Amino acid sequence: MAVDGGASVERGVYSAGLLYEKGGSSIGAIEYFCPDIINIAYAEGKLKHPIGADWQPKLIGQFVQQNSVGDNLLDGESFSAQQFGLKLDLPVTKPLLLTVAATYAWGDANLRNPWSGYPGYTSVQVQDFNRAGEGAVLLRAGYEFPWVEGLSAYALGVFGTTPQLPGQCRQNEYDLNLQYGPKKGWLMDLSL
Repeated sequence: MAVDGGASVERGVYSAGLLYEKGGSSIGAIEYFCPDIINIAYAEGKLKHPIGADWQPKLIGQFVQQNSVGDNLLDGESFSAQQFGLKLDLPVTKPLLLTVAATYAWGDANLRNPWSGYPGYTSVQVQDFNRAGEGAVLLRAGYEFPWVEGLSAYALGVFGTTPQLPGQCRQNEYDLNLQYGPKKGWLMDLSL
């Protein structure tokens, strides 16, 4: 795992997590520890507030803490990085979902994703918006077409701020996505 994460030594990863769910709301945390390499802690809380059958807004918050540990064998020097995010999902009607999210990263290094995708709410198709000193706001509208089962589309924009580390510039991203994934029949496992 350490080699896959970018280190030149072999180390395993210890992981532990907790999750509590009740009525569509939840709180959870997970910890990844790779000796002499990196420690990653992630926590998330979700609050779902049903107002009606089709109107169930959800507020979600997250926090990430990453730091080097032990002999600092990932980069050869110590580092610390954090990120906080908030996301609000607003189901306007059954097929339409509006999402607003914001994240802010800080510390003396950019956040890393050594073993999977970055979990930040503003991480999209190309950019992660996880650089030290970088804030980002996401606006997204998604729609499931009721007359074609499995057909959906979304449009989003993410607007970032200038990070604090030298040589990095402000970035934005705009994505349009049309997806078809049949839910039954011989094409059921296909996604276009």
